Amino acid sequence: MVRKRILVGVALATAVGLSLSACTASGSAGGGSSSSTTDTINAELWYAPATFDPAKASASSDVEVARLGFDTLLRQGEGDDGGYIGGLATKWDAESASKYEFTIRDGATCSDGTEITPTVVEKSFEYLVGLDDSGAQTWKNQAFGSGDPKFTADDSAGTLTISLSEPYSQLLGGLTRPGTGIICPAGLADTKGLAAGTVDGAWSGPYTLAKSSAGKSVSYALRSDYDAWPAWKTVTGEPAKTINLTVQGDSNTSANLLQSGGVDVARFYDSNAERFSGDDYSTVKFASSAYNLVFNEAEGSGSVFADDQPLRAAVAQAIDTKGFNNAGLDGLGVEQNTVNAASYRCAVDDSSLVQSYDAKAAAKELKGKTIRLLIMSNWDPAADFLAESLRNAGATVKVSAPDPADWTKQMRTEPKTWDVAVAAEDAQTGLINTSIARYVGPTYAEGGTNVSSSDNPEGLAAYQAAMATSDADQQCEDFATAQKSILERVDMTPLITDTHRYVARKGFETHVFSGYWDVSAMRIVS
Repeated sequence: MVRKRILVGVALATAVGLSLSACTASGSAGGGSSSSTTDTINAELWYAPATFDPAKASASSDVEVARLGFDTLLRQGEGDDGGYIGGLATKWDAESASKYEFTIRDGATCSDGTEITPTVVEKSFEYLVGLDDSGAQTWKNQAFGSGDPKFTADDSAGTLTISLSEPYSQLLGGLTRPGTGIICPAGLADTKGLAAGTVDGAWSGPYTLAKSSAGKSVSYALRSDYDAWPAWKTVTGEPAKTINLTVQGDSNTSANLLQSGGVDVARFYDSNAERFSGDDYSTVKFASSAYNLVFNEAEGSGSVFADDQPLRAAVAQAIDTKGFNNAGLDGLGVEQNTVNAASYRCAVDDSSLVQSYDAKAAAKELKGKTIRLLIMSNWDPAADFLAESLRNAGATVKVSAPDPADWTKQMRTEPKTWDVAVAAEDAQTGLINTSIARYVGPTYAEGGTNVSSSDNPEGLAAYQAAMATSDADQQCEDFATAQKSILERVDMTPLITDTHRYVARKGFETHVFSGYWDVSAMRIVS
């Protein structure tokens, strides 16, 4: 089955209404009113941000803080229709899959008072696409596809035209992503300071970085002059004047802090979320990450999986995904049968395309093989489960578990260091093309995002066809062909999609828009 949702550009609305739900996959959750008053929200990050430059954001913490500091042209719409609302753009038009025009919001300013004109947006995008950085390549490909974009600013008309050398039908969705946040001229003039968060005038979004304690915490201050909020209809309450984000990697500690009032909003991927119910707490839930095993097929890398489809299939057979779900997610994840979550538009959801668990059959191929497994730190139970599954099938397994930044770097740019990796694909983008592009086309070294280094002409042709058409049904048909070819080749194998939950205590509110949790939409409702 292929699930379809039509992506529709929605004009910027002017009215803001009130609508709350206590627990929803796409909506808002408010903890009710509180007798105490505050202007601060205390929340958590799993890892310390590695950079404050949105164009170079790669780990989840980098992406979350980028949303606070830098506005994007478009934002995810409310509800499940997959539409968009205006951010820094108030109007947008797709002349074709290769040419788009945006009208930039009047009156939007940088944190130093500089007006955000089409030229400011143009210079920010030119910086993004010109970077030799793996994170920037990801954002560039999500926003503008694999070709070369050309930006034409007309400040008198208030418009920015984007022309693409290669058609890319998913550009509107790509420009909602935090890594495309607009960097103001002061930040572009001092990119080292931008990355360190020390340039006062770099920010285009609602918040500026007020304080950073390396590896421990960051604090953001609301701009007193900011009035460019998206026209959300479901957001009520007041934005916090201060948002404190503290690094906390232990879910049990997070739950204890939330119960004691040490934090106001906390994120859970495990059963700790079930500790919070009733009027004192509220929850929003969303698909956060799609966990896949990615096989390294790079020529000359020394990977045992290069040119060996039967061995890749054997690894898929050796893994009981239900066991992985229990080990890593307390059984709260959901079945996944393709490159990302089944909720994605154009996602193929057919379990027959994925290898069934069969340890005995896997052992015939895996016995005596040495496999280098790459996984992110703080995932010890899942890493242990995967390693033991392969060892039980006769393989020797060497596990590497670096921090998120090094994990990302190794996967993208150091193919000689690993054979198979656990990839946590972002399940909030809604762009199936970005996940497909992880397994077809050019590698990161070649300017693309193919982390598997697979050579799949059939999948690439179908992917490119989908990129070139504006017909929604044809897009899904072509994307389905690409996904099926990836699964048949076993360039990757899906493990599970985890469902995360953000819990707010009484007096606070948090929101999910079209499957994406938006940190900038946290509100105080007391």
